[in-house]
Amino acid sequence: MANSNASQKMRQIAESSQSSRAAHFAALGVYTDEVLHSQVLCMTYVQPERTAGGIILTHKSQDEDRFQGKIALVVAMGPGAFKDDAVAKFHGKSVKVGDWVLARPSDGMEMFYNGCSLRLFQDVDIRMRINDPKKFW
Repeated sequence: MANSNASQKMRQIAESSQSSRAAHFAALGVYTDEVLHSQVLCMTYVQPERTAGGIILTHKSQDEDRFQGKIALVVAMGPGAFKDDAVAKFHGKSVKVGDWVLARPSDGMEMFYNGCSLRLFQDVDIRMRINDPKKFW
């Protein structure tokens, strides 16, 4: 059930005429649950239906983003995320809700919210903040 709902949501995002960030947030809807500790909740990036070069992506290719997508949109953060402590030092760097980030999918725990594929990461598993998710694949 979750797989088909996630596939439908991914196609909805891919076909949207909105910006990538707006399309992702629109598909997710209002998120009100609380993220704890130093966790970062991210929504998996869904590529547009058509590449910049005009190639139309197959549904299978879009579905693969769910499993192997390394780019995600920060949806919520715990109160301890990106705070220096005895375990990790962030040197003043942080991310905020709405930022695109790069993370290894296997480092996060996948879950679904409103049919959207989300992953919960430790703050130290976020590798970098990026400006344009379309530049990565």
